[in-house]
Amino acid sequence: MLRTRFAWIAGAALVALLLATSGHAQAVNFAVTGKITAIDTAKKTISVKGANDDGGTYDVTSDTSIMLEKKKLALGDLKVGWHVVLNGDSGLSGKTKRATYIEVVDTSGQ
Repeated sequence: MLRTRFAWIAGAALVALLLATSGHAQAVNFAVTGKITAIDTAKKTISVKGANDDGGTYDVTSDTSIMLEKKKLALGDLKVGWHVVLNGDSGLSGKTKRATYIEVVDTSGQ
């Protein structure tokens, strides 16, 4: 279990580093790694429960990049139970939670 948590945290750090060096510069001030618990395409939100009971519900905008390997996905392509690394921006007020980048890391949780 400890190895799994370490792997998720390392994955989140790697995604943040790749974003920073790949020219996809987006504001990022938090990262969550965990399982998708809900997707609302009408409200454009995704809920993720992190390995350490962190996470929450995040707004998904047209600027949010969603990736599975090298394939770009839409919010409606995601499935509850998939594991993701989610980077986001809580804005200047710190009250909003906007996903800037979502990387699917495991699809076996369906």
